[in-house]
Amino acid sequence: MIFTKGKQIILLALLLTLLPVHGLVAAEVKGLYEIELIARSQSPEDRETAIKQALYGVLNRILVADDISSIPAVQQALNGAQHYVKQFQYSLIAADEYSETDARLIRVEFDEDQLLATMRNANVGIWSEIRPETLVWLVVEEDGRRQFYNPDTMPEFENALALASKVKGVPVILPMLDLEEQQRISVSEVLSADSRNLLTVSARYDVPAVMAGRVTKEAGCWRGEWAFYFDNKIKQWGADCLPLKAALLAGMQGAYAELARYYGVKPQN
Repeated sequence: MIFTKGKQIILLALLLTLLPVHGLVAAEVKGLYEIELIARSQSPEDRETAIKQALYGVLNRILVADDISSIPAVQQALNGAQHYVKQFQYSLIAADEYSETDARLIRVEFDEDQLLATMRNANVGIWSEIRPETLVWLVVEEDGRRQFYNPDTMPEFENALALASKVKGVPVILPMLDLEEQQRISVSEVLSADSRNLLTVSARYDVPAVMAGRVTKEAGCWRGEWAFYFDNKIKQWGADCLPLKAALLAGMQGAYAELARYYGVKPQN
C-alpha cells in the first residue's frame, strides 16, 4: 500500500494517540532532593560552592522552566543555599577517579518542605515525584556500525544512561528486544522519518512517552540525535559532540523539559 505524505501525517497522529498520556506506568522517583557531587576540599569555601551547585542540580529536576537560572526565586535560593540543607556528608573518592587529593565526594540532602514552600510562594511550577516512565529506544553507532544499546555488553552506556535518568529524575524503561521485537523493528527505524512502526511496536509497553535516540562516536566524543513522542506531538533535537555522559544527559534533558511542562503544577492550579 502506498501512502501519500498527507496520509502518513494523519496515520502518525493516530498512532501517537495509542500512547496513553496519563499512562498507568508511573513511578515514585526517590531521592529528588538528594545529590552527590565532588567538592574540591572540605574547606568552608569549597563546601559552600558545592552546596550551591548541589541545590542548582536539585532545582533543575523539580522545576518547570526553560532556564531556571533566570527565575528570581531560584537566584535567591542559590545565594542562601546552605539554609536549605537538611544534612550533608563527605566520603573519599577512589584514587583513579579524581586527581586532586583534597577532593571529597559530598552528599547533600535538602529540606523538601522548605524548598517547595519557597518555590510555591514565588509561583514557580513544580513537577512532583510521581512521574510516568519513558520508553527509550537507543541506537549506538561506532566505526560505521549501528546496533541497539545492549546493557549486557555496554556497561559504559548503562552507567551513563542510569546517571542521566537519575540526574533529571526521569524514570525510563528499555525495550525487551526479544526475538519477536527484533523481527519487527530495525535500527534504521529508530530515527526514521516514518515513525509508524516504532510507535506500533512501542504500544505494547503502555507508556505515555517514547524517546528514540542515536549516539554516534566521532573523534573522541559522541553526537546525539533525539526524537520524543508525547501528547500527540513530536519533539526533535540534537546536541554537539560531547563526552558520553553529557551526550546522554542532553537527551534526558529534552525529555524532562517536555514531561515537566505537561505534568508540572503551578500553585494556583
